[in-house]
Amino acid sequence: MESLGISRVTARRALQALAEDGAITRSRGAGTFIAPRPEPKPARLDNFSELARRRGMTPASELVAFERSRATPQEAAALALQEGEEIVRLTRLRKADGQTYWMDVTTLALAVLPDASAIGESLYAYLERIGKPVLRVTEKLRAIIAGDELAARLNIAPGEPLLHILRTGYTHSDKPVELTDGYCLNDFYELRQ
Repeated sequence: MESLGISRVTARRALQALAEDGAITRSRGAGTFIAPRPEPKPARLDNFSELARRRGMTPASELVAFERSRATPQEAAALALQEGEEIVRLTRLRKADGQTYWMDVTTLALAVLPDASAIGESLYAYLERIGKPVLRVTEKLRAIIAGDELAARLNIAPGEPLLHILRTGYTHSDKPVELTDGYCLNDFYELRQ
């Protein structure tokens, strides 16, 4: 009170407000203490198939393109590869109950996925089968506007808003294994805490 030049009533009200906000704890006879900060729970990201199943829908994936090429400097950096190393890019339309909700363009080292037919319905299940499961991801989300080509693939009008998700998946020893550009209809994506 003296150092701040406030009254006892103001100090009590301030402490009461801090207690109500959970910033401090009060214990009769022991005193007032700063409350420990709760550890934030990591966000839980479900893949497309899990999101669809949770909504009672049947997920499906349609392979649109499978291309071999050389890694760009950005792809090489993101996947911890040598610049110019061979990669594959697969473009998939993700559907639920026959309707397209999502398009993924995934980049992987050629050594990880030499044949697109090996994937089946789930890339993550495939990566687990070959001993390179995705153990954690980082994502950058932003709103974008669908251009003509993207709109045609997703069966929406050009100019419609979409959610763009740039995801890097990491496997053992925190090694990046997949780089995915996801384009999602806004009402389908879910990030749960």
